[in-house]
Formats: sequence, structure tokens, C-alpha cells
Amino acid sequence: MTGSGVGQRAYADAAAALAGRVLDAVRGGGEVDLAGFLDSCADAATGLGAVRVVGADVFAPHLVLGRPLAVEDQVVVARSLDVFPAVAGAPARERGVAAWRDWATARLLDLFAGAPVPSTPSSADPPTSPEAAALPDVDTVLGPAADWPRWSVVVAQLSPLAQPTVDGPVAPAVAREALALARGATRAVLRRDHVTAARLARWVALLSRRGVEAPLDPWLLTEQLRLNAGAGPRMLLDLAIARHLLGGEPA
Repeated sequence: MTGSGVGQRAYADAAAALAGRVLDAVRGGGEVDLAGFLDSCADAATGLGAVRVVGADVFAPHLVLGRPLAVEDQVVVARSLDVFPAVAGAPARERGVAAWRDWATARLLDLFAGAPVPSTPSSADPPTSPEAAALPDVDTVLGPAADWPRWSVVVAQLSPLAQPTVDGPVAPAVAREALALARGATRAVLRRDHVTAARLARWVALLSRRGVEAPLDPWLLTEQLRLNAGAGPRMLLDLAIARHLLGGEPA
């Protein structure tokens, strides 16, 4: 998405508002109602841009609470992908992150629309679905875990993939580097980079859910962030998803 500073602010404000609606739904406060959200925006482009920014996380209430996704909401997600395609000319790693985020959104949209879902690779095998195989190599996108500060930033950017049913090769790649993940989350907390810490907390929680041990207590991590990280809706949504992954009440 491109445009003036005013336009970018409108997208950011709309994305924050949408994240708040998703958060309320995750907490059991009703439906997200993407179609209604779109109607409430000043113009359709701004609303669709917000859906594009929030991405696969618009599905979070439906994944964690088992709710169906209304057909009109499916249409909104599909329109957002059509109206705002991937940006050409971005750096390779940025394109790779965007490609995997878009894959997650499209995969979940197919799931809720009842379309065939690509076969899920195991944690030990390479991706077997044509859609995943055609995407940038995950390890190349993530970079070497030895450079864990940079690696953890990319993992944080891929946080929409840290939720139930997304599957694919990204989660196993992160799981192989549990120590780097723990280091990145700890560094983010110490730097008071709560946005990055909350995104990484989702991965820590997902690994814990799948029985992967990391040298970091996921409950203590989410509680530390809940007490100190403020009230930004996007960050609180990350924490709520993390808490659900851990099997507890949302933050």
C-alpha cells in the first residue's frame, strides 16, 4: 500500500480499529463482522487496506473459538487480497515475509470457504503442497539463527502464522531454533519493545502447545507483557492469541 502520509495514517488507524474488533471477538465479545467494519470505514480502500494489514489474524476468533466465517466476510478478505497485491520491488526478505503472510491468509480463507486445504507437512519433512513449495525458502527468509537478533525480528513479522491450523513449514523452522526464539523474546522485553515481544510470545506459546520446550516460561512471558505493555489493540491481540494457544484465558 502506498500513498501520502495522511493516507498511511488512515490505514494505520483503520487497522488498529479492526484489531480491536478482532480482540473483542477473541475475548468472546461477539463477531468481528468484517463486512460491517468495511461499511463503517470512510471508504472501501481504507477498510480493505486494514484487512490486508491485519491479515491472517482476522481469522483468529474463528480458529480459537471454533466459529464459522460468514460468506460476506470471506468476500471481504478475498477483495483485500485482490485490491492490495504484494508490493513489487521490495527487498527480497521483505517480499519473502509478505509472501508467507499472504499464504497464511489465503490458506485460512480456503479453509473457511470449504475449498480443499493443501496437505500439511510434518515437522520433519519439507513442504509438500504446491502452494508452499512455490514460495520463498523459509530458512532463506528467516536467515541464520546464529544471528538471532535479526532472525527474531523476522520471526516476529511472521507472527500471524503462529496460530492453530495454519501449519506449513514456517512453524517447524521456528521450532528448530527454540533457543534463538527465547533469546529474541527476552531481548525484546528488556528493550521494552513490547510489540516485538508480544509477537514472539505467540511463537513461544505455539511451540509450548506442540510440546517443544524453550528456555523461557510462556506464561510468565505473557503475564509480564500484560502487566507492562500498555493497551495497544494490536499488541493485546497478540497476547490474547498467545494465551489461547497456552489453553488459558485471553490477556
